Amino acid sequence: MKRELIYEEVLSMLNDRVDYKSITLSEVAKKCGMGKSTIYEYFESKDEMVFNSILYYLNKMIKFFSNSFQISTFRTTLKTFIKAVIITMKANYWMVMPWTFLDNYASFLTSEDADTITEMLYKCREVILTLFTSICQKGEEEGTLFKIDDLNINFSFNGIIGSLSEEIDSDYDLESEDGRMLVEDLCSCVVKQLN
Repeated sequence: MKRELIYEEVLSMLNDRVDYKSITLSEVAKKCGMGKSTIYEYFESKDEMVFNSILYYLNKMIKFFSNSFQISTFRTTLKTFIKAVIITMKANYWMVMPWTFLDNYASFLTSEDADTITEMLYKCREVILTLFTSICQKGEEEGTLFKIDDLNINFSFNGIIGSLSEEIDSDYDLESEDGRMLVEDLCSCVVKQLN
């Protein structure tokens, strides 16, 4: 339980784009309401703490996007998928844009740890893209989509991510009118791009 609290705090700091040097064992301990010695019970160094926090999150997201979606109708599942991507990007934007993590933090990790994280980030992105592909295939089965191929699916997926990266700092309540309109607009874009 304490370990997960530490992971979540480190991830929050990374997502807030805190300078790597500002992520210290003392600061994380303080934000978690525990002593620095408690952090040392779990991690020998800041680098180990950051590395394990990222791995924890990536494994959690891979499981979520691999196992948590039941594909019903194309439109319903696409909306749920887009909402999940929005929430994921708001929580950790580099999750679906791995290069932003690499640009900001990879140089602080050992080359071995950076390679491991890079591999996991791209694996996670691939899992998300695979789910999107399955949703689009459902659209093709239903007769809603007509141009399903790897190139078009990649283009459409990158379009969603590009649109969201411009909006990600906006404080959307996904159940508000603005939030629903954003999801509807993105769904419409997918249909246009794949028809």
